[in-house]
Formats: sequence, C-alpha cells, structure tokens
Amino acid sequence: MRIIVIIDGHIDVTFALQLQNREFSARSDIGHVDLPRMREGNVSAALFAVYPASSNFSISSGVDYWFKLVENPENSLMQIRNLDDFEKARQSDKIGAILHFEGAGGLDSEFVTLRNFHRLGLRSMGLSWSNMNQFATGIGTIEERGLTSEGKALVSEMQSLGILVDVSHLNEKSFWDVVEITGKPIIASHSNAYSICNHVRNLKDEQIQAIRDTNGTIGINLCTMFLDPQKREEDHITFELIKKHFDHIVEKAGINHISLGSDYDGATVPSILKDISYYPKLLEFLRNTYSRNDIDKIAYQNFLRVFKTTW
Repeated sequence: MRIIVIIDGHIDVTFALQLQNREFSARSDIGHVDLPRMREGNVSAALFAVYPASSNFSISSGVDYWFKLVENPENSLMQIRNLDDFEKARQSDKIGAILHFEGAGGLDSEFVTLRNFHRLGLRSMGLSWSNMNQFATGIGTIEERGLTSEGKALVSEMQSLGILVDVSHLNEKSFWDVVEITGKPIIASHSNAYSICNHVRNLKDEQIQAIRDTNGTIGINLCTMFLDPQKREEDHITFELIKKHFDHIVEKAGINHISLGSDYDGATVPSILKDISYYPKLLEFLRNTYSRNDIDKIAYQNFLRVFKTTW
C-alpha cells in the first residue's frame, strides 16, 4: 500500500508529556503521541499546541518547553517556519513541528509579545480556548460577546505577520466576527460537524461553508464527545460514524476544505484510533469512498495550501 504522509492540525503532546512524565523519544503505552508512534502513523508534521495560553507566564513557559522538546536531538523534530522547511524535514528524516498557541489570553493588546513569538516561529493561533479573554469569547462561557476591538485588531495583526487564525473553541459570535474581517484563509484546526453530533464545539453548516469561502480548512477531531451524538464510550465509536463527519463536511464545503486535527493527547479518542500510530487505518477506511487524490488532500495537501496562502 502506498504510504500517505499526514499533517495533523492539532496535537497536545507538549502538555501531555509534562503531565504524564514521559519522554517523547520513547514509545509509550501512555498518552497518544510520541516519536515512534508518529513514525508508525506516517505523520510527517503537526501543529504542536502550547496549552494553556491564558497568561503571559503560561505562554512563555509553554514556549520554553516547546523549544526544549524540538531542540533535543533524540526527538528527531524540526521546527517548521516556512513551506521550504517541510521538504528540509523530509530530507533530514525529521518530523516537522509547527508552533501553535491554543488561546491568546496571555498576549498584550499592543501585540509586542505576538510579534516576538512570530519571530520565534509562531505560525498558528486560536484566539481563545473555551474561555473569555480580552480578545475573544470561547464556547465555554455563557457570555454572548464576540471579538472585542482588541480582538479585531489581533486578527489583522496576525494576518499581517503571517500567523494562521484558528477558530476552533470560539463561540458563534466570535466566529462570525472573524469571518467578517478576515482577509486570508482561516481554519478550525480540530472541530467536527454539528449536524452529525450536536456538541457546542462542532461547526454548524453555515460555519463550515464560511470557512470554505475563506479557502480555509477544517481538521476532523477524534474526541469521542465531538463524534458521537449518543455520547457512547470509546469502544463503541466506529469508522462509519467518524466517516459521517468527513462526508458531511465534504458535502457542504468540498474536498478542498477538510483535513485532520486529531486532538491526540488532549481528548478521549475511539479505541479503533487509540493513538497517532493508527492513522493509516482511518485513511484505509476512507479509501473505500474517496479517491487517492482526495485522500492526499485530506491527509496533507489542504493544510499545505492554507499555510502557503497565510504564511
């Protein structure tokens, strides 16, 4: 079978490694992501999230750990700052790590720290986690507020610098505020279809189409709560159910606007995809319906297109 390379739009391994006291370089039965399992899963690059990002200290300490992880030669990682770096990582047999912030609450409103983190290689950021900060409102609050004036300025500054705007975790008002002002593609790095599973973290059809209209992409999240409307445990989630989310987003937005955003190491996932090494099983199942070219778009090409346009 042809090996299909993968770009994962969201993994929380940097946070999980610290919680679980394990090494990235060693294969583990704990958690979902490490170097051997990424290689087994044919994952050539991923957005490695810094979480939490709710204070200046949490972001700064998270970035410090992120660089310790990437700079350790035992981990065979290479930071991705531009499109050429993907090929450099492949040639050096390393896995590409893209610096991503899961939230912006720790940034200042004059964007001094944002610009400095961009200099360090920040290439993607969510405006909020599920909370409310000075820029945006997440889905985990009852507040109906959307983007603040600082939040709208943040979107403009991010896109001017070349930092991808991630709308996963935003409430609907904040989402539509982003859509109204964006000048570049946006992503939902790890979100699913609300019509299939009516969880507040998932995207309604109008939101799916709005991301399409920006020429962005949506990374399918493997969190069981976002996959299954019946909220069954991980042993009961099937490939057929997961595929329903792919099919629905493709129906509403087209094959050019769907990707993979597992949320590995940050969520409870189906037993059939119990860690990142199982990705080939998912892609093999999707090949029953989708063409070789379609699978390439899902696995990595759609993200590459968005990176090229936004960075």
